[in-house]
Amino acid sequence: MSTIDAFRELQDALTAVEAQADAADDDRSAHALATVLADSTALARVDPGLLLAELLADPRGWPDQSWENYFGNACITVVQTETIRVDVLYWLQNASTLHKHVSSGAFLALSGRRVHLEYDFSALDALGDGVTSATLAATSRTMMRAASVVPILPALVHELYWIEKPSVTVAVRRAPAAGGPAHRPHEFIGPGTGYLPAAFHRTSNVQRWIDGLGMLRRASRPLYWRTLEQAMAVVDPIHLIHVLDELSDNPPDEVSALLERAAAARSDDSLARLAPTVPEFRRRKVFSRVFAPSTDAQLLAALLWAGAEGGELAAFLKDEGITDPDRFVRDHGESLSARDPRTAPYVEHARRSLR
Repeated sequence: MSTIDAFRELQDALTAVEAQADAADDDRSAHALATVLADSTALARVDPGLLLAELLADPRGWPDQSWENYFGNACITVVQTETIRVDVLYWLQNASTLHKHVSSGAFLALSGRRVHLEYDFSALDALGDGVTSATLAATSRTMMRAASVVPILPALVHELYWIEKPSVTVAVRRAPAAGGPAHRPHEFIGPGTGYLPAAFHRTSNVQRWIDGLGMLRRASRPLYWRTLEQAMAVVDPIHLIHVLDELSDNPPDEVSALLERAAAARSDDSLARLAPTVPEFRRRKVFSRVFAPSTDAQLLAALLWAGAEGGELAAFLKDEGITDPDRFVRDHGESLSARDPRTAPYVEHARRSLR
């Protein structure tokens, strides 16, 4: 039996579940699909490398590959019916964004560990078109290992950090209900902001503006800072949240001074309300970009990216067979800090939290 045959068996099982599904009951459908993934003995035998090789050796039989679900560092749709889609995703990047799903389904960790965080986002009020202020609370932090399965509900707000490279995911997604709400792929950032990413705006204005700022930063930092200060005094909240993401790459003291001046120059409190996102953007960027020299160091990077500390950090490490969490953080924290000095304050905070 070829590796791809496992997905023919999976398609038969998923189709049988879908035939009995209530189109309006996303919760039940998601859990039913998750059960199919978890119970699939054929998937348990799949070698991810051989699977990719077989898929690439003859792409003539692929279903149409939509641009709308082009995620991962290699992503191939292996099953496509009127009601379901099955994708195999290979991940070389460290982390996803914190994002929301709009259709139900399930995903399985075919290989590689990943830290999985789920959140509750309770909207409070809109700051402007595409930006919402809210309460964002982590509801779970778990370590997914090979064969772990998570249902995808339309309200799921989550993010992942893949430790081994590549990690591989099998995702099953149901087609959105006819006449349902338009796909609005919002992203989120602590302590409590949701926003529509520039790539999904009606126009490319915000993305072009951010790209231009990035170019200006490389060409002339003094001109970059002057331009930012002028712009941040007048732009709307959707521009602000994107530029705060861009700003987080800069030295913290310079950013703090700029934010204070720009907030004082504004006629509203939008910047003051959005400024607390900068430390969150910074932490995620630091650990999303650091590729550690060992799997253990990458595990530590994943946990620091997730904000684990104290007893929770110790519990995570002990579940991974680490008997001395403080020594582990010290030793592998030194490795991370040598690779990227910006990780050092987070490592030190984690060590203090363990004492």
